[in-house]
Amino acid sequence: MGLPYLVNKTKGKPMHHKRDWSKYNRTLVNRGNINLWVTPQALENWAAKKEKKNGHPFVYGDELIKAMCFIRFKFSLSLRETEGFFLSFAQSLGTSFKPPCYTQLCRRMKKLVLPKRLLNKRRVTDVVIDTTGLKIYGAGEWRGYRYGTKKRWKKLHLAMEPKSGKLVFAKITDEYVHDTQYIEEVLQRTNRRSGYVLFDGIADSRRCYETAQKHNKRLLTPPKRGAVFRKESVFADRNDALKIIEGLGGDQKAKSLWGKLVGYSRRVIVESMMSRWKQLFGGSLKSICHQRRDVEIHLKSLMINKMIDQLSA
Repeated sequence: MGLPYLVNKTKGKPMHHKRDWSKYNRTLVNRGNINLWVTPQALENWAAKKEKKNGHPFVYGDELIKAMCFIRFKFSLSLRETEGFFLSFAQSLGTSFKPPCYTQLCRRMKKLVLPKRLLNKRRVTDVVIDTTGLKIYGAGEWRGYRYGTKKRWKKLHLAMEPKSGKLVFAKITDEYVHDTQYIEEVLQRTNRRSGYVLFDGIADSRRCYETAQKHNKRLLTPPKRGAVFRKESVFADRNDALKIIEGLGGDQKAKSLWGKLVGYSRRVIVESMMSRWKQLFGGSLKSICHQRRDVEIHLKSLMINKMIDQLSA
């Protein structure tokens, strides 16, 4: 059985990326630098372009709304605080520009035009998928505390490209949605070259193996406890995994060794992405409306990819 690129075949050791730590530290420090530089071209883009549409034309362009959302999510501001931040910023520029009020910002978030893909699919051969939970603040949280009902939360489904560490897919759903429901949508964002899909044990199912095979990918997921050999060709990789695990002893330690041998242990990078997300943006959602939640998740994903670009520049 061929090993994935995640393991160095010549030396038998995992490949490590050499990092310039002084440059890396400076980049992280600059994330807290709130000095803003705005070019005249950017100020021009903050005004909406003339469009033929029904109703009153927009006064502010999408670029300004996105800039306000970026600042809001990065520094965990409320809508009113975001308005105050940009009011003081406009005063420091010495211009007569007046930013939108918090109600306009709230309404315009629903109508933002954002790129459909987080990353060009031609650059995505392998993906790592995982899911985490985000809390919902507001009336639902208060009712759960006051009346003892079940506290509500949302699932955040993330998929990332392991080489660059960038997000390929981000989706927010209800807590009852199965973790593997979006595996087809994730693989549609990859190229047709042979690659790997790293998922936890919940993906050990016929549907997930067939979906990965349809997109020319190999699914690396640990077999469930009590798994048996299957005759169908779609389970070839799964049968190989069972043989290796049984040959190493068949216990949890053997499964861990299997993960290191085939490269499944590299799935830990998506756990780091979950931790990074919650460190940057917290473990809750700021938007209550489901449309704004989708926009919030998409904007936060774009912000993380942009930060990774700055680290690698």
